[in-house]
Amino acid sequence: MRRIALAALLAAPNRVGVAADVIRRTLDGHLKVSPDGTYRDDPRYLLVGREGAARPDPRQAAWLYAQMVRWGQAPLSADKLKLAKAVCRPDLYDAALGTSDAPSPAAPADGIGAFAGPAFDPDDIEAHLAAFDIKREPV
Repeated sequence: MRRIALAALLAAPNRVGVAADVIRRTLDGHLKVSPDGTYRDDPRYLLVGREGAARPDPRQAAWLYAQMVRWGQAPLSADKLKLAKAVCRPDLYDAALGTSDAPSPAAPADGIGAFAGPAFDPDDIEAHLAAFDIKREPV
């Protein structure tokens, strides 16, 4: 029931702005991978609250910021990158839960594990962005 409500919220035009059923399938890991209607199921596609997925990670914040820059939603700025990384505080998360500061053993080496795209270095998002053929004009 929570995923249905979340999909409906995210479907709003001022949020993700796509059909709620597409968002719901994505949340479930039921992905349409071909125009002919072929689907792929991956229960690990989107982990929420398992395998350390909820632990804040500055590298993931940097990756999200890089995607916003790539698609013209934000300007490229060293200060904005620093700010994006600063909002993810694994030290506070670990202190609150009394957990260690070690990443999950399932975490990818680069901390991102994106399904597509070039290697990601959270300290050099310009190189990451330059490796894409498809991009939007900077803001």
